[in-house]
Amino acid sequence: MIAHLRSLFFTLIFLGVIESLISFGLLEERGGFFLIVFLVFFAIYAGWSVGKSAIYSFLSFSLAASALGLLYFIDNTREQQIFGLLVSVLFYMALLGIKRIRKNSFDMTARSLFSASLIAIIFLFYAVVYGLYINFNIPLWLFIGVHFIFVATVTLVSLRAYSSNYKRIFLYSVVIAFAMIQLVWLANFWPFGYLTMAAISLMFYYILWDLVQMVFLEILSKKRIVITIVYCVVLTLAVLVTTQWLLVG
Repeated sequence: MIAHLRSLFFTLIFLGVIESLISFGLLEERGGFFLIVFLVFFAIYAGWSVGKSAIYSFLSFSLAASALGLLYFIDNTREQQIFGLLVSVLFYMALLGIKRIRKNSFDMTARSLFSASLIAIIFLFYAVVYGLYINFNIPLWLFIGVHFIFVATVTLVSLRAYSSNYKRIFLYSVVIAFAMIQLVWLANFWPFGYLTMAAISLMFYYILWDLVQMVFLEILSKKRIVITIVYCVVLTLAVLVTTQWLLVG
């Protein structure tokens, strides 16, 4: 119960700071800079305090940084406030997932909660980095490098719940990260907005991550591979058909 209350307490502080930034219009003000810095370091501390490991701080840090970045792409104040509330709920889920997975990595409920928050954090990260890359003159090598580091680190954190073989975990994390930067490079030539690219990248990441976790759980089969790939292809086609194509010329 104490652990849940701690996560809730951290979440209320997170919500209070992010809503203050929005309600008082401090996102682009000098005074807001200090609140932003505080929020980032607070998120790092919250992840460490709940997970009792520095590596879990990376998840809470990624969530806070991605949320702050995406706020700049939302113009309406009311929509920003709703987004801030939803991100705070995700922050609580992430802390709760970290706590439960650290306490018992074999708990399927804990794994589900942890995985759900992890996927949501990855989507927010993809959305903000694609948004920055599309709207600002960011070098492609930097864009790809940030992707590689983030994906490898997040995958490393998530796979720790499935194995204690760190060399094996590190190898799979690097392989998934390398596969994703190939997609990122290809995405550089695709005529889509940042939210569409984030959704597609997330689906491809999930299929790779799901296959790897099935390897660790020793439940991988040809049938599961086919079902996962078909599911991903169908969702990708659905996104491509319904999205707006940003054609040039």
